[in-house]
Amino acid sequence: MSVEDHLLSGRQSARRTDDNVEKNREKINEDRKYTTDEISEPTGVRWISCQRILTVDLNMRRVAAKFVPRLLI
Repeated sequence: MSVEDHLLSGRQSARRTDDNVEKNREKINEDRKYTTDEISEPTGVRWISCQRILTVDLNMRRVAAKFVPRLLI
């Protein structure tokens, strides 16, 4: 039995770095009608990470097919 960490193969963990948050912010500021798929593809951020960045980090919510700050709801 070993208590040391071993490198795991496979997919990386979801990354919500400052760089990825900024990429999503720039993309959503271009056009608020972008879907999560349309944001995640060009930025290279996985869909679930992109969704979490928009809702948690940028505090946005989809209303009437647009992402808007939650303060407006």
